[in-house]
Amino acid sequence: YDEHHHNCYTFALAFINCVLAAQGKQPMSKSEFTERFVIPQTRKASKYITVYQEVAENYFYIGDTLDQEKNNSGEDTLLRLQ
Repeated sequence: YDEHHHNCYTFALAFINCVLAAQGKQPMSKSEFTERFVIPQTRKASKYITVYQEVAENYFYIGDTLDQEKNNSGEDTLLRLQ
């Protein structure tokens, strides 16, 4: 292991570049790999974490209105996220 040259990130990039080479395609640079794959997934994770924190901190309720319409028994079908 080396923090800058031999880690999980460089392993994944090397693997992808081997697959690209087998397909006769150009290798991907670190910056291209980061822009195309890492950053979009990081943004999704960040949005999910932000929503989760708001739900957890403010005790929001989430319900499915279709289930509520089908359930005519009058029971509360809302779920509280903890």
